[in-house]
Parts: sequence; structure tokens; C-alpha cells
Amino acid sequence: MSTELDTLLPELKEFSVPDVQFKVIDPLLLPEQTRKAFDAFTADSAAPAAFCAYSHDYARFCKLVRQGDIDLG
Repeated sequence: MSTELDTLLPELKEFSVPDVQFKVIDPLLLPEQTRKAFDAFTADSAAPAAFCAYSHDYARFCKLVRQGDIDLG
């Protein structure tokens, strides 16, 4: 199961965006089913830009998936 989750929850490279205080990731690099679940998870949160998400949101999402609180289908 861990190997499957490692594939579904890849480590994404953090980067900086001008005028954004926190590091971000590119969620478009996620596998499709993970991206859909992450999009739902972040639906009500503020995003720094349309093309990125806060890396701390992704870290929390991964933790919740590994704990079984979020099902990737």
C-alpha cells in the first residue's frame, strides 16, 4: 500500500512566486485521480495563483490521505 501511495502522492518540487510569502507547488504534476482529490480538498482555500498551490496545503493533504481521512478512489 505504501508503494501505491508513494506513486499517488509524489514529492513535488517547491518554488517561490513573487509577492507570495509561502512556497508553492504545481498541482498539475499530480496523477489525475490525486489532482482531482486535491482540487476538491483546496476548493474553499485561497490559492496564490491559478497555476500553483501552497506546499503546506499539499503536505496536509498527503498526511490526511495516508491517515485514511481522504480516499483517492
